[in-house]
Amino acid sequence: MNEAVAEGIHYPIVLNDIDCKGIDVINLVKHVLYKKCEVFHASKNDNGHVIVTADFSDDMRNSQVRMNLVLEYDEKTVYEVKLGIYQCEDDLTDYTMDVKLYYYENLDIYRSIQEIRSENDKPKTVRIYKLMYNSYPIKGTYSFNLKNCNLIFHAIGHGERSEPLTEQIVAFDVKIKAANIQEARARAYNIVADFAGYLSVLLDVSFYEPQSIYRNFARLSFDAHCQRNISHERYRTSFVDGELNLVIKNNMNGLTTLADAKKGENLDSGVISIKFPDDSDVNLIQSYGNTKHIEEVFEKHRLEKVPKSQPEYADEIMEDLFFFGQEIQIPKCIRAYFRGIDNLDDKKKKYFRNSSRLYNMSAIIGMNASSFQIALLVASVESLAKAEGLSYSAFVKEYCPSAKKSYVDDMYEIRSKLFHSGEFSFFEFDFSLNPYLNPIFEEFSDKYMEYRRIVRKTMIAWIVRNILNQRDDS
Repeated sequence: MNEAVAEGIHYPIVLNDIDCKGIDVINLVKHVLYKKCEVFHASKNDNGHVIVTADFSDDMRNSQVRMNLVLEYDEKTVYEVKLGIYQCEDDLTDYTMDVKLYYYENLDIYRSIQEIRSENDKPKTVRIYKLMYNSYPIKGTYSFNLKNCNLIFHAIGHGERSEPLTEQIVAFDVKIKAANIQEARARAYNIVADFAGYLSVLLDVSFYEPQSIYRNFARLSFDAHCQRNISHERYRTSFVDGELNLVIKNNMNGLTTLADAKKGENLDSGVISIKFPDDSDVNLIQSYGNTKHIEEVFEKHRLEKVPKSQPEYADEIMEDLFFFGQEIQIPKCIRAYFRGIDNLDDKKKKYFRNSSRLYNMSAIIGMNASSFQIALLVASVESLAKAEGLSYSAFVKEYCPSAKKSYVDDMYEIRSKLFHSGEFSFFEFDFSLNPYLNPIFEEFSDKYMEYRRIVRKTMIAWIVRNILNQRDDS
């Protein structure tokens, strides 16, 4: 990758000779520019290529920065794309990675090409799976008309069980325009990842990615004399979707039709990326297995074919904490919630998305590490606070005024101790069969629950004010 330096601005991003086959380049340039740039300047160079430059401002490293986008193109080809940041002479910060990440999240020309091409694509319906722990599955089928797709989710597989740590399967069916099934699956995966994060905040339930591994099992069986036997066995984890007749190890390359699985065929299929460590310039994208039968399943799939069951609603969002073993209550405002997220301005939507990802991840990790859970919850609040330009403490005070200041400060201290010096605050490495012999264990146990309640009340108050009660000024 080449790098260019101009007075006051450094360009770490340079893309050359973009493949624009089948794309109107003029419209492509407008599509990219209109995402962030309000004012731009166009000129021509000696080759007759159009050079468009645009200055704009946006957030980076918690402050406003000025950036410059440069596009060189003609009617058939985009020859070069550059993005740089203006720096004062005394600013010695290396923004290279920040600018690269900003470009690929906000102005990626390949994503713009995909968006333009998808306008003429036919809708396709694919299914993405998430897992969760609870005695009871989510009851009912819930459908949504979002700005970029239609989506339905419902639980599949086995039902309730008395054990709280029971794995439940949730299927998310996404109808989206795409050129082919492979592209539809990739885009749906990203949509569901964010949707599940938002749902996690709403329900206080964590959703995680299915990953197949070999696990140990102790199996109880009976012999011919009705004597009990215990055997130690090891199996690969996976599950069966009886609605689409699929065996699922993971969402990407670990899907197999039931018919193929019975034959022992295509147990893994998809695409693998290979990079050779002895030659950094050689990268291979290699297909393996046969995805034809999976694609046939999704080509025939329709949202209308998803089994419908009666949804069960609660009147309000549950403000208190959710505990494994409770029935999951879907609030009546769930559709208003997702409509409101769609209508957030770009800045608020970005920070709420980031906050939701951290919130969901905190519950997954928190099953085994309470310090990590509290630290990630604090980070979740910090991210959302940036949407309003507030500090963590000021944000909590604004949206949860009943929270004790000492608790708010303690939570931030737990986060800092963990991330800056590796200190765990909830006796994760001080195991005891009778922890109540430690006089402060019960106190810390109570504080752990209160810390989580403070974060949840803060998040729900922000949602009510900024999403559910947002004004439509249009």
